[in-house]
Amino acid sequence: MSSLYRISILITALFLTSPAIAQVQPGSIPVSNLRTKTFRIISDTLQLDSLSIIPNSVNIHPIQAGDWALDHVNARLFWKKRPTTDSISISYRVFPFKLNAVTSRMAYDSVKTKFYVTPFEFNNGSGHAQRGIFDFGTLKAEGSFGRQVGFGNSQDAVLNSTFNLQLSGMLGDSIEIQAAITDNNIPIQPDGNTQQLNEFDQVYLQFKKKGWQLNLGDIDLRQNQSYFLSFYKRLQGISFQTKNRISKNLQSKTLVSGSVAKGKFTRNILTTLEGNQGPYRLRGANNEFFFIILANTERVFYDGQLLQRGEDQDYVINYNTAEITFTPKRMITKDSRVQVEFEYADRNYLNANLYLSQELEIGTKLTLRLGAFQNSDAKNSSINQVLDDQQKQFLTALGDSVQRAYYPAAIIDSFAAGKVLYEKSNRDTGGGFVLSLFH
Repeated sequence: MSSLYRISILITALFLTSPAIAQVQPGSIPVSNLRTKTFRIISDTLQLDSLSIIPNSVNIHPIQAGDWALDHVNARLFWKKRPTTDSISISYRVFPFKLNAVTSRMAYDSVKTKFYVTPFEFNNGSGHAQRGIFDFGTLKAEGSFGRQVGFGNSQDAVLNSTFNLQLSGMLGDSIEIQAAITDNNIPIQPDGNTQQLNEFDQVYLQFKKKGWQLNLGDIDLRQNQSYFLSFYKRLQGISFQTKNRISKNLQSKTLVSGSVAKGKFTRNILTTLEGNQGPYRLRGANNEFFFIILANTERVFYDGQLLQRGEDQDYVINYNTAEITFTPKRMITKDSRVQVEFEYADRNYLNANLYLSQELEIGTKLTLRLGAFQNSDAKNSSINQVLDDQQKQFLTALGDSVQRAYYPAAIIDSFAAGKVLYEKSNRDTGGGFVLSLFH
């Protein structure tokens, strides 16, 4: 028997025996629970004892049982027909405690007369008292706030900041709010070696009420109910969904979303080697090697079967190096058909996503679903580079010819030994200029 189990038994035993000790004065605990007392009959009610009486143990001789009634818990006897004598003898047996005893640590009268502490004022939260550095009222707030100064012998002072805040609670009396706000200089991708991920860099704001829900910030859209429109996207934007009962047999569900994609979707078919569990390097849509996979967006299929992520499951993945390794639970051969779908960070152009879903439930036997999804690049809204009108016109005239996508450009630089520089010539070449090597 463990020590924890012995302590539990001891506490239970003390709890069961303590009420009996409270009912009987020390030194007067009877050996037997049989009591025989003589009472004077002065009213229709007799208080027999301070403990509860065992049923069917009361004997009043020579009074018949139909002439009295008994409250066993409170040990109280009621006369239906009062005896003609002035006193009577009653024998009974009692429990070692009172069944409905009230236990209190201190008596109210002693507290009322001997309480000398200055009276206090209860604050129900309606005041404007400041709680800590930030005051969010009735909302529960958790997080961290930090500032860091870094300097060295070959660099200036640098100020780094971190701010993480999680909010949850009620706005008013009906709107539930949940929020996560993160402001870090270096976002961190979680490790892909567990089935459940703890994401470090996620900013979202959620409002919820009966019948509707509004999400802002980092949102996940998953559509797997329709055969013709099935997708999973990690986005930044806004989504609103509502559920309404139009009539007794008609219920409507609506979802509207407008957002910007955090990455680009692609699919890889791996060329596996006999007995090689990995790591296998993934490639982007344009055969890129160095990119970051968006966490929890990958779907890995082995011979058409969807695999599970985790060290104790089928595979692990490194999101920062875009490498996937299979566990011994899933042995890889040269004939294995492995397909990996994922999203990776590629923000060359502003990628807009619009999604509309409408579902009607008619009774319990008919469901109608309508979905519309649009994903397009804003070609005039580049992110990583800024192009002037002449460069945009040059790209427009290229068409699909990637081999001709070389735009001549030159910048002015200062002379320094060891640099390979060119000299601009003013000779007319039909609208252009000539660069001659100058070293």
